[in-house]
Amino acid sequence: MKRLTICIALAALVLLVAGPATARAAALTKPERQLLALINHTRARHHLCKLKVAACLQRAANAHSREMRHRGYFSHNSYNGNTFAQRLIRFGFSPSGCKSWTAGECIAWGSGSLGSPRAIFRSWMHSAPHRAVILCGRFRKVGLGRAKGTYKGISGVVFFTLDCGARTT
Repeated sequence: MKRLTICIALAALVLLVAGPATARAAALTKPERQLLALINHTRARHHLCKLKVAACLQRAANAHSREMRHRGYFSHNSYNGNTFAQRLIRFGFSPSGCKSWTAGECIAWGSGSLGSPRAIFRSWMHSAPHRAVILCGRFRKVGLGRAKGTYKGISGVVFFTLDCGARTT
């Protein structure tokens, strides 16, 4: 009985510590929710499953959008040269222990009306490689990041990062 009480107390502690942090990490801003709704609506029209937010992908996407804004660059590679796949692994979306692992990324920036979720979505859908990521039937999980700031002397620029992935164990 004493062992059971200790296990329950430990489980409660893990939920108190890990649960809220995971929920906060996976919380989407309103523009991110709007962009995900557009993506999932289009995926449904193509008979694909809706993408669900994964906390590790969300953290990776947010970090990348913030880094591009802060460092003043625009690339799938991180400022230190890491590929997007290396970034996703660093944030916990790992291929370890998986039969298959796949990931894709879309990035975009715009200002004014060109920085809206709808405009970003349209630009991705008019680009064959970005459209392929959005309509990849293998993907199940998603993270969306958004950061607003100044880029190349233009104020009010919004950076978006979409990280998608699937793991089969």
